[in-house]
Amino acid sequence: MAGLARVERFRVPRRAILDVHKHLAAVGQAGYEGLGLWVGKTAGETATVERALIPQQRLIRSASGVGVQIEGDELHRLNVWLFENDLRILAQVHSHPTDAYHSGTDDENAIATAIGSLSLVVPDFASQPFDLSSTAVYRLNAAGSWLEVPCQTAHRLIEIVD
Repeated sequence: MAGLARVERFRVPRRAILDVHKHLAAVGQAGYEGLGLWVGKTAGETATVERALIPQQRLIRSASGVGVQIEGDELHRLNVWLFENDLRILAQVHSHPTDAYHSGTDDENAIATAIGSLSLVVPDFASQPFDLSSTAVYRLNAAGSWLEVPCQTAHRLIEIVD
């Protein structure tokens, strides 16, 4: 598989977007953050999402805020499944209670770890229909930093297909 670093277009089926967003909205109604993954393949400069995955997750609420954690056993199960199905994580998508931004916790606990991966943050516990314009999009660079993708660039980078 070609590396994600050279990908210039992520083709994402609307169904994959809706599947993750439905999960984020459901846990958001209970006051929690949620997380979903877009998995697929790369070919040259294009990454094609084949499906959404919702890993088993521990929803966290404490005095310092809310969060979501994927435990080690689930990460192992997920990686075995990806290997057996010749797929890779292209993007992680998670929600925040208010503003969409990549927090320090998001940086440190990312599941998408390949250079060029995307991390999308949906605001307001995904209480509104998915809108790329209000979603914060970040991309992992070669130095291991998540850099924000400007909205206009995100619209060129992420192609939603039916």
